[in-house]
Amino acid sequence: MLNLFTSLGIGLVVTLALYLPHFLRLGEAIVPGVIAAIVTMFLLGRRVFKEVEVIMTDAAKDLQAQRFDIAIATLKKGYALNRRQFGVRSQIDSQIGMILFLRKDTNAAIPYLESSKRLGHWLGVAMLAVGYYKKKDHVRMKETFELLVNKGKKQGLAWNLYAYCLSQIGDSAGAQAILARGEAAATGDNRVKENLLAVQNGKKIKMKGYANDWYQFHLEAPPMQTMDGRGVFSARRRR
Repeated sequence: MLNLFTSLGIGLVVTLALYLPHFLRLGEAIVPGVIAAIVTMFLLGRRVFKEVEVIMTDAAKDLQAQRFDIAIATLKKGYALNRRQFGVRSQIDSQIGMILFLRKDTNAAIPYLESSKRLGHWLGVAMLAVGYYKKKDHVRMKETFELLVNKGKKQGLAWNLYAYCLSQIGDSAGAQAILARGEAAATGDNRVKENLLAVQNGKKIKMKGYANDWYQFHLEAPPMQTMDGRGVFSARRRR
């Protein structure tokens, strides 16, 4: 907000400085004024988001050390920057929501993840849709998934994830329709076509091919890593 007012103020000053002494007519003076406002907004915004990056980096260090509550507290320090620049709080809330979701605190994550819809953050929106699926709010689940696939048409995981949740609530026809749309949009991901064929033949949707990108949604337990007699790690399904 402050950055906006500052930029508009500088734009006005430039306009008046050129118009009042009759250097330019009003219509001509407005152009450099607008340019000055845009440049100022860009420079001030870049300064703020560099500060946000520092906060994000500090929070990432806490996450790596599994100090989740401290990471969230670190991120919230960035709220103060929202007074200067639009969108900062939404960006921070989206990150907090993803942390809470990964910790399986879905109820707490959803209000934060709602910010992801305004940002168009692909992973945050996907987690929000899955959160509504887990809460059995199927109306909001579908609305959020539609937003997800409309913004990420070429993301095969988005289409498969949407179809998987539909199939889990017994909507096989809906899952098939989504995969048919996804096959046409996500042409670089053969897993969409493979799952479409599976659903058409009455089989289950398979998501393991996405590995950790899939398991982060906590819809299926990942394989455990076990060491065999040769000292080699191999995957073993959880029981």
